Amino acid sequence: MKKMFKYAMMFMAVTTLSMGVTACGDDDDSPANPTPSSQTKTEEQIRDSILTVINNEYVDKAIITTYKKLADDCETMLGMAEDLTTQQQLEALCDQWKVARQDWELSEAFLFGAASGYGIDPHIDTWPFAEASFLTLMSRLNPATDEADAEVVEHTIATSQNFTGFHAMEYVIFRKGQPRNISDLTDNEKFFVSAVAADLYLSACRLEVAWAGSAAKAERIALLEEEELTPEDDFGREFTTAGQRGSRWASPVDASVQIIDGCIDIIGEVADSKIASAYTGDDVTYIESPHAYNSVQDFYDNIRGCKQALYGGLSTISATTPAQNSLMAYCLQKYPTEANDVIASLENALNAINQMKRPFVLNYTDATAGTAIDALHDLDDKLSTLKQKLDPNAEQE
Repeated sequence: MKKMFKYAMMFMAVTTLSMGVTACGDDDDSPANPTPSSQTKTEEQIRDSILTVINNEYVDKAIITTYKKLADDCETMLGMAEDLTTQQQLEALCDQWKVARQDWELSEAFLFGAASGYGIDPHIDTWPFAEASFLTLMSRLNPATDEADAEVVEHTIATSQNFTGFHAMEYVIFRKGQPRNISDLTDNEKFFVSAVAADLYLSACRLEVAWAGSAAKAERIALLEEEELTPEDDFGREFTTAGQRGSRWASPVDASVQIIDGCIDIIGEVADSKIASAYTGDDVTYIESPHAYNSVQDFYDNIRGCKQALYGGLSTISATTPAQNSLMAYCLQKYPTEANDVIASLENALNAINQMKRPFVLNYTDATAGTAIDALHDLDDKLSTLKQKLDPNAEQE
């Protein structure tokens, strides 16, 4: 309620300010009606003030909230991975993997900033997993009992892409959509799972701290300092002060356009790479989360991530209407035709993905995959049109 009141008061304050400027002009014998250029400037000031509030809400309720949950869930997953002795514990770890996996997939609507700038996205989410290299390494090393071997494995995990992250853990703990039998896991594999979980947690901490700054959990800030991985940037501050000195975003509208661009990027990836690579036969090995049978859920959560980005935060991914201080609420007021087109297309894309035949790894040529691709392309087009309404000077993706 306080946020909504703040939004309304800011709009009123800026409007009052613009009226006051016009009154002063009358005292100075200025024209009673402002020139078109001064009228445009006043409208831009009002727009920028409103978008600044929206951008603040987006950082707080979408980006930081999602990354904090990712770090929390990866921390829980790490604790489970470090104590893996029973079948029940392995099954719980598999469930927790899916929880943390969902956090990450939701966050892919805002890969700009730390996730891409620090190479975290390719580090923790490259597939397919390097199975042959893994089997070779495990055949000649014993990290569970040899300290030197453990250091080799940990270094490989810390510096690689397709040897670590979500899909490395997935490969070891899942088979054909189910948890493996705990008796099939070697001590070396258990060590590997624990080391990957630690690396995932460290990456999640970097994401949280890079966007939340000093507001992130103190122990995570301290951990990054100890590992000499303290983020060099404060992306949250830069995004919320767009247009001011020190921000990489030139204006509040430039930052708001970035929200849309983040969505367009992941929509295109889901349609043209994650689904189409296998569906078209271009690369049938390029299937995300194949061992957990989690591919379609990954796609669905990617697009729900777009919904939370546009609708006003993590709590809105199941909402039917956008939050008060969201970019979509603003666009519904300013550009209702284009905004409603996006809303309808977004729901259609989510429904199309949800109707895909599962598991994708066994059904990637099914016609429902093609239907989902078409729906995603339509969503891409509708968002691009809305982006041009928000900023006619914005570059098209």
